[in-house]
Amino acid sequence: MEGPGRKRKSYRIPSVDLVENAIRSILDEAFTIRSQTLFHRLVISKIKEMEGNGYKLSPGRLRKVAAQMEDVDLIIHCREGERASNRTICPVCGTVMMDIKNSTLYGWTVATGKACQTCSYWSGSRNRIPTRYVFTVEKERYLVENMEGK
Repeated sequence: MEGPGRKRKSYRIPSVDLVENAIRSILDEAFTIRSQTLFHRLVISKIKEMEGNGYKLSPGRLRKVAAQMEDVDLIIHCREGERASNRTICPVCGTVMMDIKNSTLYGWTVATGKACQTCSYWSGSRNRIPTRYVFTVEKERYLVENMEGK
């Protein structure tokens, strides 16, 4: 509600191209960012550097744009929930998830979970809840370093 002494704050929403350019610029320098919060701060400051002040970008939209980019890998760390999820929309990127099917000994086909075709999120008999996101352009190197315990 606007009163006589209040000014309305305005902001702009950055285009997908602007966000993608900022993401590429950051990952060209850093290769891997291990936190969505840090990545969000870096992208906002890069957009500010490129286009000036006044842009707002939510961490969720940033994650969705990055997940749909071909040259950016999104690694999702999850914890297990208590029961199976019935969700059909991916909690990471917002696209429709497909059934993971398996054959039984009798030849029947059974859905054993759901998987996203856009990002690497999947959920099986127990619900997987995303807890941390890693943004990288060198997925193999990141996985090798973390598998060795470095």
